[in-house]
Amino acid sequence: MSPVHRFNHSTVLLAFGLLVSPSVLAAQNAPFANTDLVALSDGAMVATGYIDGLLGSRAPDLLSVLSRSADGTWVRSDVDVSNSVATWPNVLAVTADGQIAISTEPFAQPAEDAREFSEIEQGNTLTVIDLSDRANPTVTQTVEAAGPPTAIDIHPSGELIAVTYAASGQIALYPFEDRQLGEPTVQDLGIEDIDNTFVPEIKWHPSGEFAAVTLGGAARIAFLRYADGVLEPWGASISTAPLPGKGEWSADGRHFLVTTINITGDLAQLGYGRTSSLLTVVRFDDNDAPDSVPRRTNDRSPTFESEPVQHAVAAVAPFGMGYVENFAISPDGAYVVGLNMVASWLPKDHPGHTDYSELTVLEIDVETGAIQAIGATRLPNVTLPQGIVFDDEGRHVAVTSYQGPDGGPGQIEFWSFTPDGDDPFARVGDAIPAPRGVHFLTKVAR
Repeated sequence: MSPVHRFNHSTVLLAFGLLVSPSVLAAQNAPFANTDLVALSDGAMVATGYIDGLLGSRAPDLLSVLSRSADGTWVRSDVDVSNSVATWPNVLAVTADGQIAISTEPFAQPAEDAREFSEIEQGNTLTVIDLSDRANPTVTQTVEAAGPPTAIDIHPSGELIAVTYAASGQIALYPFEDRQLGEPTVQDLGIEDIDNTFVPEIKWHPSGEFAAVTLGGAARIAFLRYADGVLEPWGASISTAPLPGKGEWSADGRHFLVTTINITGDLAQLGYGRTSSLLTVVRFDDNDAPDSVPRRTNDRSPTFESEPVQHAVAAVAPFGMGYVENFAISPDGAYVVGLNMVASWLPKDHPGHTDYSELTVLEIDVETGAIQAIGATRLPNVTLPQGIVFDDEGRHVAVTSYQGPDGGPGQIEFWSFTPDGDDPFARVGDAIPAPRGVHFLTKVAR
């Protein structure tokens, strides 16, 4: 569906099914009736670039704010913000009040004559965007980082920003005051016995006292404690399947959930659809007092003593045959939905290509972390989906489709969620048109 009206170069009105008042929309349980959406789009990459390395026709990188007008129409407002899809979907964070977004730039803008991804230099910019006027998102600060910034997360206090310099295995802690980033403190991970310190993810614990990082090359999850302005290792790291990336804490901070692609080597040589991504649930130990008996029955040493901090893998389960780089946890914490791109990003003439993606639902026990499969739903004609978010009520998810047929514009789709139904998801209403390359999605307080 195409824009029906254009205010200026950055604002577009987009019809969403019936044009009705917000009160009627809420009564009809419309998706995201009480929140706005924020998306990022990479204007250079096309989906097939992941296998052939070729860039697409040049378009600007954008941050888009999507909100409803008084008549229920979706309104999209854009601002230029350099960003990249070529990493895990954790490159933007929004303050709790929905007023400020901060984006990282893992890879810089390609030169006009660049034709291949290999010609793009690593990025070095953090961008602060004012979202207070939804119709006019505005860049208010750009900061040059000391390394290619990748994952970003905002401390629960709102006064500290954590950013990973993924390639160098470092973490930068930026003070955040008066909606401005200050000078960072940059530190190494400080984790022993890790050969590959590539760190694609960082997430603050809900308490703000701890943080979790994933170590993509070492296939590990590590936990850190924040004290005296520094993050220090907290307990032993946890092994995972290959390529852990995106992670999220449960709302109570008891568990940390991570998706792993579970493959290594040259993607072009693999048999697509034969490898399942995995979800790993780790039970987090926030207490440094030993919780187990001093001697285990299977340990013959009478001097054995338990480690003071004991994180443990609570569960591991298949997340879908394909590549699940992102997932969403339902607001009640009872379900985890994996966004599986399957092989939708491959060229159409590739023997492994699929013309669909999938949503995979797992039920999680909020007390124990145990998980079990509920079902999966195919998303027809959804390509390279990497953005997913639940609405506040947990009755719908919004999903990005990176591009349309033949590399055209992307879109954002809405799907209702009924976990006890025959099919957990059903498409709702019309999709919102989005720029080609839409890849990141989050909701913001209205």
